[in-house]
Amino acid sequence: MANDVVAPLPAKSCPATRLAMRKGVLVRWLLFLVGLACFPLTVVLIDIKDRVGSNLSTVVSLGINLAAAAMTVGLILGGVLLWTNRRRRKALKRYPWLPWPVKYLSTGRYEWVQLLDQHRRPVSTLILSTWPRDIGKLVNHKTSEIWFAGDPMKYGVVSRPGGGDLRYAYRSRSRTPPQFTFRTTDSSTELDTSTSSRPEYQLTRERGHTSMKPVGESQGKQKRHGAKDDARYPSPRTLRRTLAFIVDWVVHVGCGVGAALAIGPGFSPAAIARHDWQQLDVNPVAAVGFFLVASAVDRVVMQAIFHTTVGKALFGLVVIRPQDGTYPSFGRLLAVWLFDLYLPIGVVGGGTGPDELGDYFLPAVRRRDVTRGRTAETSM
Repeated sequence: MANDVVAPLPAKSCPATRLAMRKGVLVRWLLFLVGLACFPLTVVLIDIKDRVGSNLSTVVSLGINLAAAAMTVGLILGGVLLWTNRRRRKALKRYPWLPWPVKYLSTGRYEWVQLLDQHRRPVSTLILSTWPRDIGKLVNHKTSEIWFAGDPMKYGVVSRPGGGDLRYAYRSRSRTPPQFTFRTTDSSTELDTSTSSRPEYQLTRERGHTSMKPVGESQGKQKRHGAKDDARYPSPRTLRRTLAFIVDWVVHVGCGVGAALAIGPGFSPAAIARHDWQQLDVNPVAAVGFFLVASAVDRVVMQAIFHTTVGKALFGLVVIRPQDGTYPSFGRLLAVWLFDLYLPIGVVGGGTGPDELGDYFLPAVRRRDVTRGRTAETSM
């Protein structure tokens, strides 16, 4: 009788992995459900605001703002965490744990693991889904081997040997690891391991801190990607950007006003059919709240997934990071959106802004220019 080949068990069968899979589940669902529950709470508070006395009106208005903020953050952040956890559980149920020799790469903001074969040749490079405070804790430059469950060419889960520490990892076309170059201040020679046109980094010490910075950054200001005179993005786009901005504003305002009309006490399809606009009561606070929700979904969630908004998609535009031309992350898009909310208040109130103001104005370029640039890099 021939020997039967026993298939390896999936990673989730490991007791330490099953225990680690339970961590954080309550927090993710609680965050999402709180955001979901704040939607009807916002509607109820808006409805009773006009029926309370002037003494309670200020308290109810504050509650509306807090509920709308909790709804936006809870739905967006909780939804992203649940989606990531779903992908992680899918990999752990489908693939077994396999030991991989690795090389660790990090720029201080992102970190990658490069999976190596038995001859120490790179197979795939995966970016780790890591909070900034946790960078370097699971794997670092001293790590020589990890456990990996997943498809090396797509996504999977990384762990220390034992399967008890889980971290989602995936291949990213928008955020590729840098090729490092080390330069010394007392020598003109350098060790260059760069084999492509990806950004090169060097060790730089400023103000008592050592960090990795792009080559040439200390010599002068790097040219922003997507600037008007940037030859890397030659297609004309000024008119497209203006029209895309107008379309996005119309969509966001339309969603805000439409949702406010729908929850109004005088809303009825018959009134709209008769064009009886006096019967329709639009609460301005509700309109602003729903406008912000529509704006956050379009500019943060959609751009994090598709790199474009509704308006930009109609005109073939995508947003990029001005530093390196890659697609911005969810965190960067959320920071830009929050900064845009703060900007009018800061201008009117004379508040202070960030040190690098240009980092919060993301350029929009033609998608075909970005695709052409990616193709040129891979073919070199």
